[in-house]
Amino acid sequence: MIEPRPMRYRHIFLDAEGTLYVPRQGRSRWEFWANPSPEAAVDFFELDDGVVTALEFLRENSDSICIVSRNSAPILDALFEKFGILHFFDEVILSTNKGKSIERYLSDRGLNLDEALMVGDMPTLDLYPVRAVGVDVVLVDRQYNRVARAERIRGVKDLPAWLKADEIADRMEKGRVKMSTLDDFFAPLRPGTKTLIGVPGA
Repeated sequence: MIEPRPMRYRHIFLDAEGTLYVPRQGRSRWEFWANPSPEAAVDFFELDDGVVTALEFLRENSDSICIVSRNSAPILDALFEKFGILHFFDEVILSTNKGKSIERYLSDRGLNLDEALMVGDMPTLDLYPVRAVGVDVVLVDRQYNRVARAERIRGVKDLPAWLKADEIADRMEKGRVKMSTLDDFFAPLRPGTKTLIGVPGA
């Protein structure tokens, strides 16, 4: 049996608010931040669609998964307990400069910057400072970040398919080719559908 080739991105860093969880019923996050508390957070926020399935995929296919957030520990603790997702993460990093924190995390463990990926929704917090240290970023597409130029996914639920597509594209660039099916892209999210079409891949 041939072992699956590891993904190019082995270390995944995720923002919390606006990425993993969002305000209920389209409310503004600023309504919460006018009077924040762990108790209010539990009532105000909900886990975004497909997050648990995506985290299960990441846990099986990456070496480390970390939260990098500016939120307070009590708020994150309350929400992660409510959502039941804390066990997916190797570390929760509280940071005002996510780029420097990611760089330090990787350096302390002898890990490569080019094997790390940040996923977030705020360009000023999740995109620019992280790119500045040489780590790639994918933005979760939101109305408030449309002006930023970046790779995008509709939500964390699409991250497994994006990673699979990136892996195949990376192998094509290196001259390794095989026939891939649409299952290669979508099986992590929607198993069951068999071969539909063949495309170059690796």
